[in-house]
Amino acid sequence: MSQAAAQAPSTGPGAQERLRGWAASYGIVAVALLVLLVCAGTAEHFLLPANLRNILLQISVVGVAAVGATIVLLAGAIDLSVGGVVLLAAVVVGDLAERQGLPIPVAILGGLIVSTLVGVLNGVLVAVGRIEAILATLGTLLLATGAAKLALGSGWIVVSDDFFAALARDRIILDLPAMVLIMLLVFVIAAVGLQWTPFGRSVYALGNDQRAARLSGLPVARVTIGAFALAGLCSGIAGLLMVAQLGIVSQGDAVGLEFEAITAALIGGLSVTRGGVGRVEKTLVGALIVGMLANYQTIKGVTPEYQQAILGGILLVAVIADRLFRGRPS
Repeated sequence: MSQAAAQAPSTGPGAQERLRGWAASYGIVAVALLVLLVCAGTAEHFLLPANLRNILLQISVVGVAAVGATIVLLAGAIDLSVGGVVLLAAVVVGDLAERQGLPIPVAILGGLIVSTLVGVLNGVLVAVGRIEAILATLGTLLLATGAAKLALGSGWIVVSDDFFAALARDRIILDLPAMVLIMLLVFVIAAVGLQWTPFGRSVYALGNDQRAARLSGLPVARVTIGAFALAGLCSGIAGLLMVAQLGIVSQGDAVGLEFEAITAALIGGLSVTRGGVGRVEKTLVGALIVGMLANYQTIKGVTPEYQQAILGGILLVAVIADRLFRGRPS
């Protein structure tokens, strides 16, 4: 081997691993900054404080739902029931508050209980019934959506109580509305819980290798049910925020929200091929990227149909990237 060859920089497996490590740690932040710079440079009003605040408002619902999707993905499963559960929770909150005239805390608690129970049902079907998560949650998606539409009937619910409007209107801290702060609080609680609690560590262990987790004595069924229950709870909170954001509950709400939530998680570095990979904080960055792109397209006059197609393209790119970087599950 010549001296020049010996002194050539290494491009072998070590360099590739370092590059992958850097991409895993900082790649999503770099992508978010690039999207921000491109949008700001080509849309005149993009960086106005009012528009940035609007982006955060827009992603509040999908952001909270994405936390639940992240927990389930980390556990090695997938939850397709999100949109139906969010709609059902919103219907329960609206019905109890407006049609039944119950106090707002009771209405909110009712929505959260119903959504969490659907999450528990998902977990039982997967962990105890041994049904594939994609099939079990597709079934509960249809079940929750059907129940919500039956409760709505042919009309809609106008939520008139100012409490809900205030969540999206009143600015509390750093000029941010309450619903944005709720979203951020959910992310903080999830991040701390997943990294620093026994349950969080169990979720990662289960996602990494379910067989090894079972052999080591991990209560696989309880962890699985707990992960889906938390996803249901997050969907309930997202339903509450959707009521605050729209002020009305109708049959067309939350359609496709599960794909937006999963897209945010995948862009943030979660994997569809294996669990136990990723962090919930990066899901927030993924949701911000989706929100910035949607807002930019709205500013540029892109129609909702094209926006949906573009979101589908982003989801495909995220899945393909996951396959290329992580490979197929063993």
